[in-house]
Amino acid sequence: MDLQHLTTFRTIAILGSFSQAADVLGYAQSTVSEHVRLLEAELQARLFKRAGNKRVELTQEGERLLIYAQKMSNLENQIKTEVNHPEEPHGTISIRIPETVSQYYLSSLFARYHAKYPGINLGLLDCVFFDLPEELQAGVVDLGFLIIDRYVTNNLATETLCPVPLVLVTYPGHPLANEPHVDLSRLKDGPLFVPSNDCSYTQTLERVLIEQKVKITRVWRFNSIAAIKKVMMNGTGFTVLPEIAVREEVEDGRLAILPWNDREVITGNLIMAWQQNKWLPPALLAFMQMTREELIAPIHV
Repeated sequence: MDLQHLTTFRTIAILGSFSQAADVLGYAQSTVSEHVRLLEAELQARLFKRAGNKRVELTQEGERLLIYAQKMSNLENQIKTEVNHPEEPHGTISIRIPETVSQYYLSSLFARYHAKYPGINLGLLDCVFFDLPEELQAGVVDLGFLIIDRYVTNNLATETLCPVPLVLVTYPGHPLANEPHVDLSRLKDGPLFVPSNDCSYTQTLERVLIEQKVKITRVWRFNSIAAIKKVMMNGTGFTVLPEIAVREEVEDGRLAILPWNDREVITGNLIMAWQQNKWLPPALLAFMQMTREELIAPIHV
């Protein structure tokens, strides 16, 4: 049985799409279809069924095969690491990580990690909230970090690392800057600034807005927290950010924190997620352990 065909099958099963699997694997869609056809011919079983809107689902036979395909993938990765380079880990570790985490929480970790594992390339990718489970299961990324109040999933192993205080922040001259507490309803005219690369805790904010029946019509999305802070310093907008990301600007008076209404406080936790029941290479396990150790020490901006 061809391992390449099993990899194609597993990727389709996780993503639910032949075309998405082709994009992830870098194949033509006809190649993906041929891999599945050959597997089905070898096993004399149908592996997928149509689910509508160009999606596919596993048949019962496909569900059984997926268990073994994952085991084969884990074993293949373990063999490559243990046999080819047992004493000098190499390769790339891809990590979905919010900008706040890489800049403020783990910035001092990377130099230490490189000194210990010089053969490992780290690929730090922007946060993706909704697609993270599928990407981890497909092997597109190896590890994910989220800033969110809670994260429940049946398909991933998760670990809560530390609390991440979130603040409601704006420019010092905002009309509500001196209020003892601020209802989100008083900010409905916005604009609300949302960072696209720190995406996970915005889901918590959206849930609170729905619960409080607050509709903010002006939402601006930025590709960096630095840009959001610069725009607010020029006298417009508000946002929700980790306190550590605005501490310096608040202390020197360039930004101002709006005190939460007690019933609307938004909290966050730093959560680490990885694929359940998957063999993890030693270099990845080391990164995870160094992350835990890094977060024990006090964090300074």
